[in-house]
Amino acid sequence: MSRQILAIDIRNSSIAAVVLSTGLKSNTIDACAHAALPSASEEATAPLLAALRDLKEKLHLERPNVVVSLPPDQTICRTVSVPFKDEKKIRQVLPFELEPSLPVAVDTLVFDFQASDEPEKDGLLTVAVDRNYLEIVMETLAAVDWRPQLVVPGNFPLALSLAAQMETVEGPTLFLSVGPKKATLFILKFQRLLLVRTLGADISTEMGIEALALKVRQTLTAFTETQPGGFEFDHIFLSGPAFVEGEIDRRLSEALEMPPHMVNLQKSADKLEAASTLPQWHPCLFDDALALALVEAEGRPCPSFHRSGSPLRNYWTTYRPYLRGPLTLLAAILLLGLVGVVINSIFLKRQVDALDAQIEAVFSETLPGTRRVGDALDQMKSEIKRSKSGGIDTEHGPNPVRTVDLLLKLSQSIPKDLDMVFNRLVYGNDGVTLSGEAAAFNTVDEIKGYLEKSGMFKQVTISSANMDRGGNKVQFKLKLDL
Repeated sequence: MSRQILAIDIRNSSIAAVVLSTGLKSNTIDACAHAALPSASEEATAPLLAALRDLKEKLHLERPNVVVSLPPDQTICRTVSVPFKDEKKIRQVLPFELEPSLPVAVDTLVFDFQASDEPEKDGLLTVAVDRNYLEIVMETLAAVDWRPQLVVPGNFPLALSLAAQMETVEGPTLFLSVGPKKATLFILKFQRLLLVRTLGADISTEMGIEALALKVRQTLTAFTETQPGGFEFDHIFLSGPAFVEGEIDRRLSEALEMPPHMVNLQKSADKLEAASTLPQWHPCLFDDALALALVEAEGRPCPSFHRSGSPLRNYWTTYRPYLRGPLTLLAAILLLGLVGVVINSIFLKRQVDALDAQIEAVFSETLPGTRRVGDALDQMKSEIKRSKSGGIDTEHGPNPVRTVDLLLKLSQSIPKDLDMVFNRLVYGNDGVTLSGEAAAFNTVDEIKGYLEKSGMFKQVTISSANMDRGGNKVQFKLKLDL
């Protein structure tokens, strides 16, 4: 599932369009088309509308993401210095900084700027376009049911693409885009645009080529003088519709005395396929539109005059028809899962109620006549503990012999003249434990014998018999089983 982007590069005499499909691994150029703008008519928008309708008939697209670049000569470029980097503050002061250098009122313009790490030192490159002109273009595009998500100044995407590809080049680079009547000069360095100038260009004659070369040299000289260390330019990148036919590139490079490098974005860009299979493809005609499509596809920063919504919203608009079925299925699965949870909770509640009923039955059967207060298990433990501590049941208890009877039997079984003393008696459910002192070990044996003959005890066991520290008495302990 790919995203289809329609990039429209509008110039004064023609329109170029490129259709780019984005994928996870690569971007594919699906189609391209070129349409000439008819001669001006009574209606200012008629030539542009006719060219757009011609493109729509050639491309046959459904729901494309439309991005547009405006003619470079319709853009006003200025460089200003601001003492801070915060974008919100820059937008607040930018109209006041631009107003003295603009030929028109600042409130009639839509403007943007290129971000900079040091705007006070390097300057802030700003671009502006007439608000009425922008609205006319937007309305004309809407007339053919193309509503652009992004509108940028012309040639800027291609210039930024070149700057990104030459990020390791230390010195500045020149890029000149030439049309039939106008040319745009860019000075690039470290993925930034240092200078943008629109120049008049009539390259149909040798004199026109020499005039353009002179304007370029004058612009470079003026720019170099503003730089503390100066700059040297030894080569220039060329693109634009003027280079489609003839040897304009060679003649212009000779006039500039610089070796030319013709731009071919399809070969230099990463993850790009299929332009070579299109018979009408020519880099000088379609590279600007292709660079514009890549700006949208890869989310590259670029000054813009219009952007509708966030990238996430744009993706949702594009893929909504494809996601409708899977989302419906996902909603059905979630609904079934919720129903399952509800049914499971109902069954669990019934099981809990059944266990509570069993607990109530056991409690009532174990403790008849007792009113349950609070937790049945805790109350049952409390009742059992209280019944155990209340005395010994002579019928069911483990020790039916009373304590007084036990003491009587001990007194009767041991002779009075026997040299011994009982000093502790412990009477529990498991029997009786006697502790005491005797004159000798054989006395302990005699005590054991007398108790066995009493008839009350099943078994008498000497648990321990040890001489005390003084060596005068034997300390013993007897275990009596009832």
